[in-house]
Amino acid sequence: MAIAAGTRRIEAVAGAPAYALLEAHETALKAVGSRLNAGPVDVVQKLDALLSYQKELEKKLKAFEQKAAAGLAGELAATAVTRDGLKFVSAAVSISEPEALRSLGSQVLARLGEGVVTLGAAFGEKTSLVAFCSPAAIKAGHQAGKLIAGLAGQLGGKGGGKPDFAMGGGKEAAKLPEVMTLK
Repeated sequence: MAIAAGTRRIEAVAGAPAYALLEAHETALKAVGSRLNAGPVDVVQKLDALLSYQKELEKKLKAFEQKAAAGLAGELAATAVTRDGLKFVSAAVSISEPEALRSLGSQVLARLGEGVVTLGAAFGEKTSLVAFCSPAAIKAGHQAGKLIAGLAGQLGGKGGGKPDFAMGGGKEAAKLPEVMTLK
């Protein structure tokens, strides 16, 4: 049943069900307090401290991941193949999330200067792909959107984008290493 605009609905529990509800809440509070090694009064403070600690750890983890990505970007740039005055890097990498793949690709292209970077990563059974083309590579006829569309198609997926940057993905993660080899 709908209520009229401006009207409020009040739900209440009375009698024995109210005592049962209160007991269930108390039991849950005691369980949480037990896991946090805190009494019912200190639960909120302990939980806040724990959440603060978690945020701090997440920041540290992100910093370590960024340092690792910078090292990986250097390694990938060192594997560049030069053709027609442009540097090409294509690789399947192991990385934590699709957004990190985008950041890594950007770092590799920055280290190359002028060139084309295509990277892929598997996340379970799915894959993510990114491609970057420098201005000189675009002038030479390379387009990130077309590269990704072709690679994603080989992996049973879709993708596309602009001439300088594109993303895509596929469903056939097992084919990723083969698809990402430079041809």
